[in-house]
Amino acid sequence: MTMDVKARAEGRSASGLRIPQPSQSLARHEFNLCLMLELFNECLTRFERSLKGEKVNCDYGAYSEAMAFLDAIYLFSRMLLDSAAGIVKHRYLNKSGKGRELPKSFDDMYKKSLERKLPTNLNKVFSECESWFPQLKNRRDSIVHDYETYFIGFEHNSEGGTTAVQFSHRGKSPAIGNEALHSYIGMVMAGYQSFVDRLLDYWDEMFRCWYGIIRSVNSRTLTILEGRTANILWWAYQYGGYRNDNMSVSES
Repeated sequence: MTMDVKARAEGRSASGLRIPQPSQSLARHEFNLCLMLELFNECLTRFERSLKGEKVNCDYGAYSEAMAFLDAIYLFSRMLLDSAAGIVKHRYLNKSGKGRELPKSFDDMYKKSLERKLPTNLNKVFSECESWFPQLKNRRDSIVHDYETYFIGFEHNSEGGTTAVQFSHRGKSPAIGNEALHSYIGMVMAGYQSFVDRLLDYWDEMFRCWYGIIRSVNSRTLTILEGRTANILWWAYQYGGYRNDNMSVSES
């Protein structure tokens, strides 16, 4: 995608490689979410340092920015999930001609999975998001439709430091009191990574049925994520407890 953009800017012909729109959307929203996580953490750290007296005055600009990026994390998370659902729908439409039977939103996919109305074994891929997705959806809906604002506070923790917590004075689904922000966002990112794992396992089985391809242990492309592009996975690992036997983490 990047090379095609560069080619057009230089007046050269593009490669002609056609990337499905849902895949383009997923890549873009993953980057957007990684960026929001980074900016959110930077602003939160700046404000917390000002509270500890490292600056003369409290950095309320950083506080306001952190709240804005927190909203953006919830919005981009939902957009990312909808793009993932779009890839599932696209795959079925192209291969089996049954794609029109699948909804295009992650929420509708999730609801159908609870009713066992998705194709065989795909129900499990979506239904196991029950522990984190409904709450994320409610928070996004509260921000967009109910004028909700989630404020950020700090509390002392058992280690003698401070923990960032989110709270709200109103709304149908206010944040639970004393809910640690890093842990909550980490849980959402861990839920997303686990969903991706299940989806890849599901497609391995489908490729075996469709094409007779039997996946070997090392058949998936090895990927190195570092810096900003690793933020989703890092938050899942660091704050959400996500683990995978094939994942190696370097905290340099």
